[in-house]
Amino acid sequence: MWVEALLAKDDLDKAMSDLCPLRIRLEKEGNILISDPRDLVLIAGVGLRMSVTVDLHWPILGIQVPVSVRSATLEVRPQILKKQEGEDLTFKLHIDDVDLSMLPEFVDRGVVDLVNAELDAKHVELAWSFTKTLSHVFALPDVLASAGAIDLRAAWGSVKITDEALVLAVSFRATVAPRAVGPRLAMEPREAEPRAECKAALRRWRRLPKQLAWAGGATLLAGLGASAFALARRRPRTLLRWWREL
Repeated sequence: MWVEALLAKDDLDKAMSDLCPLRIRLEKEGNILISDPRDLVLIAGVGLRMSVTVDLHWPILGIQVPVSVRSATLEVRPQILKKQEGEDLTFKLHIDDVDLSMLPEFVDRGVVDLVNAELDAKHVELAWSFTKTLSHVFALPDVLASAGAIDLRAAWGSVKITDEALVLAVSFRATVAPRAVGPRLAMEPREAEPRAECKAALRRWRRLPKQLAWAGGATLLAGLGASAFALARRRPRTLLRWWREL
């Protein structure tokens, strides 16, 4: 399975305008500022090419204050970088056609080579780990009893530059993970009570307050009778005892 992303020239032009001014740190407290991108063109098989303004400050070369070069060419070269954990889409920056007349007299062409070597070392920082970003495990709903998830993995990619667009093609692999423990699809069967027994139970429930009332009354009467009987038996003993005392 393939998915292609196409960035037309207008999209790339806007992206570069949003990205700039772009400041990149160099070694030994140096830095380069790339700004004012203009006249962008696409070079088939190479990348993006445009005119830019470059401000360079690099004490290691004796440039203590920033030097501005308003006439320079910047190339952005997209490449696929293969790593152990996946693939990255990287963008290498390369400066050319620098107006050396704007640089100090003691700085020769070698400074451009040194700057490009530094920019080439920084290309890893301008990278997109697309195989990691585009890979995802999609959990499936519980109504699917046999399948638990779809694992969609971006395996590898390819980038191509034409004179009209930048094209990134990504290859995907999709696998279905089974559900380890399926959901309960139905309630466990239970014996239904017969209709007659249900009605009888309902009638017994409705009669329960009356039965309780009758039971309570009977208990009360039984208690009173027992008390009266006890008193009746106790009185003769009391009279006999009184007669004897006489």
